[in-house]
Amino acid sequence: MTTPSLYDFEREISARLQRADFIGAQLAAAGCRAAWPSAQTGWVLGSIAALCTEESQTALALIDECLAAHPGDVRCLLQRAECLMALGRRADALEAVSSATGRELTDSIALDAAGRFLFNTLEHAWALALYDRAIAAAPGNIELLKKRAILHCLLGSFDLAARDHEAVLAISPADAETLKALTELRRQTPEHNYIARLEEALGKAAPEASGALHFALAKSYEDLGEYPRSWHHLSVGNRLERSRKPYSRETDRAVIDEILAAFPRIETQTEDSTGARPIFVVGLPRTGITLVERILSSHSQVHSAGELPALSEAISRAAKASGARVPSWAGFAASFGALRGATIAREYLGLSYPQRGDKPRFVDKQPANFFHCALIMRAFPQARIIHVVRHPVATCYAIYKSRFGAAYPFAYDLEEISDFYVSYRKLMAHWNRVLPRCVLEVAYEDLVTAQETTTRRLLEYLDLPFEQSCLDFHLSRAPMSMLASASQVSQPIYSSSLHQWQHHAEQLAPLRQRLAAAGVPVD
Repeated sequence: MTTPSLYDFEREISARLQRADFIGAQLAAAGCRAAWPSAQTGWVLGSIAALCTEESQTALALIDECLAAHPGDVRCLLQRAECLMALGRRADALEAVSSATGRELTDSIALDAAGRFLFNTLEHAWALALYDRAIAAAPGNIELLKKRAILHCLLGSFDLAARDHEAVLAISPADAETLKALTELRRQTPEHNYIARLEEALGKAAPEASGALHFALAKSYEDLGEYPRSWHHLSVGNRLERSRKPYSRETDRAVIDEILAAFPRIETQTEDSTGARPIFVVGLPRTGITLVERILSSHSQVHSAGELPALSEAISRAAKASGARVPSWAGFAASFGALRGATIAREYLGLSYPQRGDKPRFVDKQPANFFHCALIMRAFPQARIIHVVRHPVATCYAIYKSRFGAAYPFAYDLEEISDFYVSYRKLMAHWNRVLPRCVLEVAYEDLVTAQETTTRRLLEYLDLPFEQSCLDFHLSRAPMSMLASASQVSQPIYSSSLHQWQHHAEQLAPLRQRLAAAGVPVD
């Protein structure tokens, strides 16, 4: 029998990794190591496959064996960093990245890989330095320029972000996402706007790029006070996005019904397996969640962990460990009532380790964690949950005028937004009943009109002393955690967005009536 070539092994292992056959990939990698022990392929890909099955120690052992034969190999060092981070060894992981990216490294692909790792661990300033080097090595690389623009924006350097966006457009003048990003950096004015360039690009755009341009034009015309034009582009952009993103409102209703059924009453006994005191900021998107997070993370004792996927992943792992069958999203929700808090806590703390920082407290601002308030308190009895709310119509309009990609598939149709809003309100009302005093509700309007009073209320709820820096959050030099809100939270609180929806009162009237009919107060 002929031994497969190294190329054949690499192709098979990569194919198995791509289709998430991680066990098969591990077996194929083992075969590759046996047949080609001196080649890196079986060791590196075997380590990646082991990491995908959460066998972090095995993954580290494989890559360390490879490094013994290939000391200083950049790809191996970066894989070692991934393994170490998965094991909770952040300092060692960053040391591996440092070793991989010494001054002599000029490979833009390797620098990009290291930059992505640092970006994901919130080491934004370091990542930016690597992208500077990557672009110096490959100055015309559009993707590298786009990534550096994002980092500049998150670090509050909006002029430098604009410069990189313009560099992209010099190479690709009709790049829809870049044009949209430029409009979002600052308020558009009659003297400074991109409308002509957006309209020109729209005339040439492929269907999949048109949505971004319509949203950018809607934002631009709203800034200029041309509200009918803004609504036109907003409507068209949403129709285009909705046509490309399947969504079932019935599924979301079923999920919330399952969660309500899983937690019919207050839990009287909850084990505290960690003593951790995480802060969760939840609610619907575009309601002021990032503002609250920025205020809190300006406190000397609080670190921003950003918008983490860790809780939903920890719950998924806990469900799997419990043997629950979860054939659907609703079936998954039906398993929640039986899940152990200790398992969720352990998994969450492990998954969130790279982003939690080294301060006494940290903020997780994943909005969709509102689904999981009962499980949060089961896992972390000392946790604090802050629920950010906003006027119902203002909330729905803010969602409708945002382009979220696939994150919020209900966001592109006003009826579907209103239906989701009603279900969300129903769930939050339930949490307030069965988890009394566990969730603090904070209104965006109160933050805007009574900043200090509301900030003091937040800090008191969190058992934190008042610090002036929380009022001066816009002066913080800490990296932003969310690109969409970066420009807003880099300036003092302003009230101009409170009533923006009223410029479209006629178009939003059916939504308002639908909310009112469901018992949501809209006056």
